Amino acid sequence: MTELNTENQISKNRNFLIDLSDQNDDSLDLKYLIHNFCGTVVKGISEIQKTSNKIRVYAIGHIEQLQHETDTVLIIKELSFNYENIVKKNFKITSLGKVPTNIHNAGVFYRDFFDNIDYFNKIKSEHEFQNLTESNKESMALRKGIYLTKVIKDKKEALHFRLLRCSSNLTGPTDNFRETDDQIVNSLNDIIQFDFEKNTKLNHVLAQIYLNKKKDENTSKEIKAKIKAHSDKTKDMPKEGLIAFCTFYDSTNFEKLTPSKTDKFDWCYKKSSGLTKLLFKLKNTVNDDSLEREFSITLYPNSVFLIPLSTNRLYTHEIKPSVLNIDKIPVRMGYIIRCSNLEATFTNNQTYIKENGDLIKLEQMNSKTMNNLRDSYYKENKSEKVVDYGKIHFSMNSGDYQKPIY
Repeated sequence: MTELNTENQISKNRNFLIDLSDQNDDSLDLKYLIHNFCGTVVKGISEIQKTSNKIRVYAIGHIEQLQHETDTVLIIKELSFNYENIVKKNFKITSLGKVPTNIHNAGVFYRDFFDNIDYFNKIKSEHEFQNLTESNKESMALRKGIYLTKVIKDKKEALHFRLLRCSSNLTGPTDNFRETDDQIVNSLNDIIQFDFEKNTKLNHVLAQIYLNKKKDENTSKEIKAKIKAHSDKTKDMPKEGLIAFCTFYDSTNFEKLTPSKTDKFDWCYKKSSGLTKLLFKLKNTVNDDSLEREFSITLYPNSVFLIPLSTNRLYTHEIKPSVLNIDKIPVRMGYIIRCSNLEATFTNNQTYIKENGDLIKLEQMNSKTMNNLRDSYYKENKSEKVVDYGKIHFSMNSGDYQKPIY
């Protein structure tokens, strides 16, 4: 993949999979894992070279062959045998959904990363979701959303937080991380050190609930919530930053779906998936035969797909709802976590950007600055070149001018 020197990259030597499976085992789950494991597949722990980096070691197959090992080993229960009676503190049981897979060298996918907790309603209960518009539209979108980050109050009652200004204009202010947000963000910051080469920290969330609209007297057809092809706007992100696409569903909407017979993480009505997909397409300006032209990720419940900014630069991504009628589609929450390098403070009823030790007032946008910013947004959507935004001291998001919720 074409990358700039400062962008992050998927690591190939911090995750190891010890394959102790039978040679005649041709299960689809095994083949998929061996082919797509995000790291290095070995036949024994002795093949893993000593390194100063932290590493994770997974194992499948006949685990009794490892009973004398003292290093920590994550045993993938669906593909492992003869481990139930081995009592060792360094053996930890995990599942296929919590194992990192490399998707076309574009991102790292955990198909069922988060514990079986109702994250959808926990997050919804901890925040009041807001209406939103998109950068070039005045009408409200079907989805509702909220920006989240850590908000800290100092002794002078000033609030310190982070901004990540993109094209989603929310009607309310940034909210503070609550207990569930801290759990989610911390769990991902713990694992990215194994999946990516450069140190970085996820610290800012855009959470959105994708509501669909049924037919009524004013609407002749169903309208599904979706987002057209775009690249995320990176002006407030460090080059080594990441984007984490987390997915949570309202569990009450699954009554018409059943687990897929061919994909243990999918939910279907008959043979059609009821889940949303994230479609990536290579930009027309990119000429690199080594890159996958197009691929999609099924947004499974409690999954997360992490990409470096190089993938965001080379590809657009699009939210594509299920082909099923909306009465069979569960309501989804997209919980997008990114890295912000823009610190701000709210004091004396005003938002200020922290820049080179100074506080710079967040100015109001005018038609000229708005049009210039939209031009830059257009370039970032269409080209693989890094867009130089220059100094931007305003925001399209009216909520950025409001006092954050502490």
